[in-house]
Amino acid sequence: MTVVRAYRLALDPTPSQARVLERHAGAARFAFNWALAAVKANLDQRAAETSYGVAADMLTPTLGWNLPALRRAWNQAKAMVAPWWTECSKVLRTGFDGDIDVPWVLRSRVTGLHADLS
Repeated sequence: MTVVRAYRLALDPTPSQARVLERHAGAARFAFNWALAAVKANLDQRAAETSYGVAADMLTPTLGWNLPALRRAWNQAKAMVAPWWTECSKVLRTGFDGDIDVPWVLRSRVTGLHADLS
């Protein structure tokens, strides 16, 4: 039998450290929301083109929902959409990876379902 232990601890950051933590959390959320909006815009554009009778081979290219594709798209766009991004630690800057199943979350939000991330 496997035993899983969890520990709860409280952070007591200084005001300066609290601002840094808030900046990192905000940056991660910004990147996630950007990726969600990019995927939704791509799907909407392709749907509109399809409704106008555009041939399948002439549709706007799809934007991949996997982590490598989202990272590539983010890396291309971040200088323009988030010039402050370099102020955040690289370890915490990815915004849309980690323990969350990114494609599932994006699919659920794009289709109107809500993901439970708690």
